[in-house]
Amino acid sequence: MSFTIPTPLTPAPAAMRSRAAEGRGAIPVYIYAVSLAALLTMVGVLWDISWHRTIGRDKFLSPPHILIYLGAIFAGLFSGLQVLYNSFFRKAVSQATAIRVWGVFYSSLGSLFCIWGAIAMLTSAPFDNWWHSAYGLDVKILSPPHTLLAMGMIFLQFGACVSICKDLNTGVGNRTILQTLFVIGACSLLCMVYTLFTDFLHIRGERNGPFYIIAAVISLFLLPAFGIALRMRWGMTAVAAGYFLLVACSNWILQLFPAEPKLGPILTHLTHFQPAQFPALVVIPAMAMDLVLQRSKPGDWTKAFLVSLCFVVGLAAVQYPLSGFLLESPGARNWFFGAQTWYYGAPPDAPFRYEFRPGEIASLPRFAMGLAIAVALGTLCARVSIRWGQWMLKIQR
Repeated sequence: MSFTIPTPLTPAPAAMRSRAAEGRGAIPVYIYAVSLAALLTMVGVLWDISWHRTIGRDKFLSPPHILIYLGAIFAGLFSGLQVLYNSFFRKAVSQATAIRVWGVFYSSLGSLFCIWGAIAMLTSAPFDNWWHSAYGLDVKILSPPHTLLAMGMIFLQFGACVSICKDLNTGVGNRTILQTLFVIGACSLLCMVYTLFTDFLHIRGERNGPFYIIAAVISLFLLPAFGIALRMRWGMTAVAAGYFLLVACSNWILQLFPAEPKLGPILTHLTHFQPAQFPALVVIPAMAMDLVLQRSKPGDWTKAFLVSLCFVVGLAAVQYPLSGFLLESPGARNWFFGAQTWYYGAPPDAPFRYEFRPGEIASLPRFAMGLAIAVALGTLCARVSIRWGQWMLKIQR
């Protein structure tokens, strides 16, 4: 029996009447706003990482910081206005289509996530400024203020996806537009989580087990749920392709703009923004995963195992040889692949700049063991993700 993409659920009678009154083509403005906010925050983060690698931390209100917090303001403001509108101008309709909060306000579930995320992000701003003033530069990504900021971004991006799910499930608005907006929010969330684990998900780790374990846990916890919620045959492929384009386009555009280091010690003179590493080709195993879901027999555990196996084997088959090309080949040191990117605080003639260090390439038994662990953990995550996706299909408020 083949896998069938679920059809939209039938809304409750009261909700259906209210939706009909609104008009099927009316996508709320806040849906566009929170989708844009999810994208702005992620672009801001990628820009901020490049800013730190190229210029250093010169001031708090740097352009990438402004872009990140602008995304938070966008999401919080438009979601808040939507809550007020639901609560005081269309209360009768909202009683059937929204969640009651504190006995006074009516909000969609997605709006609540977006508001909480925006509050956390804006709260982290003065905290981060104080942290840098007190302790200097960060030595790692997940400092306390950055952790608060990251959690706020994840809530915001997830809230955007949940908000869109509500309209997808109840049949409001243009389906293609909603699916496109969902891909924007979902790929931003996937990119955000990948960025948080940059210390593990880097080119030098792609010939060792931990890279595939972390990648499997993250990807298989998110992608199956997104693929199911999207109601598309190639939903996971669309989200993975969105992730690739988001990172790759940011890299390609940033390299075009001049920038110089401003914070010592400056060991390598740079003239343009340094991009992040070339994004992992998650889109290739995602295609295999979509194909498995389309053709696999019923049974969540069977689907979870097959999806996990496809992801781990497919990712390893692509990234293992690609890592060698990106790190060692002169053909990768160009605008497209960006393998020549470097941190200004590192010497240009650093040992192993263009080759693997000892211990970074695992032996075959050790590598195989890492892949086996990745498949096992990925199966558990995929099983949870499939149930999570089925829950997202039921969101109506």
